[in-house]
Amino acid sequence: MIDLSFYLPELILLISLSFIILFDLFLPNDKKEISYYLIQASLILCLFYLSSNLNINHSNEITIYDNSLFTVIFKIFIVASLILILHYTYIFLSHFQKYQTEYFSIILFGLLGIMIMISAKHLLLLYLGIELLSLSLYSIIAFNKDSIYSSEAAIKYFILGAISSGFLLFGISLIYGLTGHLDYQNITTTIEGLNLSATEYSVHSLGLVFALTFILISLAFKFGAAPFHMWVPDVYQGSMTPTTLLLSTLPKIAIFIIILSLTSSIFKDLLSFWSDILLTLSIISIIVGNVVALVQTNIKRMLAYSTIANVGFILIGIYSGSQFGYQASLFYTVTYVLFTISIFGIITQLKYNNQPIEEITDLSGLNLSYPAYALMILVIMLSLIGIPPLLGFHAKLFIIQSLVITNEIELAIFIVLMTVIGSFYYLRVIKVMYFDDKKGLAEVISSKWVTYFFIIFLVLLGLNPEVLANLTLYALSNI
Repeated sequence: MIDLSFYLPELILLISLSFIILFDLFLPNDKKEISYYLIQASLILCLFYLSSNLNINHSNEITIYDNSLFTVIFKIFIVASLILILHYTYIFLSHFQKYQTEYFSIILFGLLGIMIMISAKHLLLLYLGIELLSLSLYSIIAFNKDSIYSSEAAIKYFILGAISSGFLLFGISLIYGLTGHLDYQNITTTIEGLNLSATEYSVHSLGLVFALTFILISLAFKFGAAPFHMWVPDVYQGSMTPTTLLLSTLPKIAIFIIILSLTSSIFKDLLSFWSDILLTLSIISIIVGNVVALVQTNIKRMLAYSTIANVGFILIGIYSGSQFGYQASLFYTVTYVLFTISIFGIITQLKYNNQPIEEITDLSGLNLSYPAYALMILVIMLSLIGIPPLLGFHAKLFIIQSLVITNEIELAIFIVLMTVIGSFYYLRVIKVMYFDDKKGLAEVISSKWVTYFFIIFLVLLGLNPEVLANLTLYALSNI
């Protein structure tokens, strides 16, 4: 008998979303915000049921839908993050008269896709989750119909996303042709039975390498890794700030979990093959992201290249193939998401000349008018640089340690050097806020204590990194 308790969060999400869409049709225009509060309530209810699953004895039965404790923990993290993201989104859209319930509904469809993605133990189910998320992202990227940049970004993301999906589907078809299976368990068993090694270039080994290459290329596009990053700067800049906030956080978590799941389970016997691919993607991403970010003037475009660089750091940890490397990557991913939510959350609360913040110079003299906001951005920038004792320092340190443990000393030195180079574009934001002559012209849309408490939480987490480190280790041990 199927235990529906594991699937209740998804069912709650789907049922509540269907109800809210119908309910919103009968609401007058001045009462539309009720739908937003209902959406937040559904997410809180979903979070409640996910939390209740932490105390359930998780089975190891072979299914196509993963109910492991690892999956539950990250679903909790994703839903909790989305509650905060929607809070900032509502502030932004309400202030600039762009509020529409459809925007939030589409995001919930994307959340459903993410939950399917990270729970999938079947390649077709994985494809279904990715496409559901992608369709949602296409829609919200193009949501700002008044902006030609938004439309351009949506078209570019749609075309490149379709190509990426084609690569993924082709890789899946190759795996099915070579193994006769699509579920993770049977694929893993079949590959283990082949006794593959780097020196064996049989039809099966080459076929699996090609399949893995196509899948990783597709996931690299979704992840924003160079050289498949061409959509990231344009989409980040062209989209509304709340959309950019969503793009840079939750999909990144989902794709990371998929890459981790595939490399540590299905393709673990092909370590010598996929590690080289990840290493190449990592180095290119770190170089491109850190170097090109130096010349950016648009803050969202700068953060886009910062994302590309951080994706490289994350992939470096997976490349090591060690348990500590996986933990370091997981720790880095969580840290990156938390600080991305905080920086974009602050940007959504600021305006310049009655328009959303776009340029770095829009923050000129922010310390003069809103020192609290300037201080919060300062903390975030210093953490992204990797200044101790902030959380970002520990994230980079763990990545470097994972390389030292595996005797990748040259690569560790490379990481340190690129971190130093990357610090300059973060320091430029600090310089603009504190040292530019222009008086502070940026204005705060709505002063929210939520942001203050969130930044304080991140600072305290940086002072006690073992809390997050233990949590990531606990999650990995239950994968």
